[in-house]
Amino acid sequence: MHVFKGVGNKDVDQFWFVVRAVWEAHRFTDDNIKKATLVSMLQDYTLTWYIKHLDDHPNASIAEIQIALNRELSWPKSEM
Repeated sequence: MHVFKGVGNKDVDQFWFVVRAVWEAHRFTDDNIKKATLVSMLQDYTLTWYIKHLDDHPNASIAEIQIALNRELSWPKSEM
């Protein structure tokens, strides 16, 4: 499984491709199940960010999480 550390925004598109492939392979359609599996694919910076984001936005949809994560990783501090 692809683990995402957030060490460069080149990885973002590949990460979401793999995440969606896992969801489709397991036929996950419920956002809560998707959120639970998403956390297992994050590591280091992105995991810390995700936990804080969920605390601040507990009802965020998968699409909203993706937009926020992509926005966070587009900052220069996330570039390789």
